[in-house]
Amino acid sequence: MNTSVCEKINVSEYVMNGASEAGLYVGTYGKYNNGSIAGEWIDLEKCEDAEEFFAVCRALHEDEADPEFMFQDYQGFPSAWYSECMGEETIEKILEYVKLSEDDREMVEDFAEYYGDDFTDVEKARDCCMGKYDSKEEFAESIYSECYDIPEFLQNYIDYKAIARDLFMCDYFMGENGYVFCHY
Repeated sequence: MNTSVCEKINVSEYVMNGASEAGLYVGTYGKYNNGSIAGEWIDLEKCEDAEEFFAVCRALHEDEADPEFMFQDYQGFPSAWYSECMGEETIEKILEYVKLSEDDREMVEDFAEYYGDDFTDVEKARDCCMGKYDSKEEFAESIYSECYDIPEFLQNYIDYKAIARDLFMCDYFMGENGYVFCHY
């Protein structure tokens, strides 16, 4: 966005009103170093891309010639992505996450829970996701029923708990929300 577009931004349209789940509290290092945490919660759901987000931040802090943004708090996205100083690439990933369905957000949270700070790719999470299951045993049973034609009379003799233990030793992991992923 060019400067004239930034001047037209109505910051109040981007301030969180309680209905949104994802946001960043945006202050500046200049204000902070002078004893102020003045800023606003910016509603990430209202920003189309990182360029628009940073234009809103510049308009919010137009009283500074060259504001250095300080993201003092966050909500509604994985903690592994948060930093008080983030660039366009990270903001783009966060905005991509914000636009996901609730189920996809849970899936990404489970993936980020395992990979932590190294994880920044929603598509990688989708590629590695095997589905959502109530237990590791349910996943093991699902894998076996897809791979093998097991006669009904043998079903009760298969130890899915032991199979699940083996599968989750090295090849798969399961997040808190029940999503199972293969390692990449």
